Amino acid sequence: MRRPHVPIALPIVIVVLLILGFVAMRLIPAVVPADVLNKNVLLAAIPFILIFIGILLTYIMLIVIVATAINDLVNPRFYTWFMRIIIACIIIGVLGMFQSIAMPLYTHGFQLVFIATLTYIMWSHVRPARVIDKPLSVDAPV
Repeated sequence: MRRPHVPIALPIVIVVLLILGFVAMRLIPAVVPADVLNKNVLLAAIPFILIFIGILLTYIMLIVIVATAINDLVNPRFYTWFMRIIIACIIIGVLGMFQSIAMPLYTHGFQLVFIATLTYIMWSHVRPARVIDKPLSVDAPV
């Protein structure tokens, strides 16, 4: 496994955004009157936006770490089968979400689609090992 290359500023920005988001979640309702907050949607959404961007950057950093650690090391056959399993999970999850029989199937279907989609996005950034064709031997007839 190779050492992943993550810019040092990325984890710092993630921590700062999360801290600012949680501070804004407590500070904005305390400083701004409720009627102003109800009218100004963007001001009310600042904590959500900061925390959401922090979580998104964390996922991006995780993709970079996983991809750089296992690029060119995954067997192409395993890569293909794992991709097919992920796609099958997405299809099963969608079928679970669109059925009208039981609520637990909907809940688990939604969770399966969510996890399989995140896994698909991450796995699609991984590059499988290259298959090197063997050269023809000298004794082989042409």
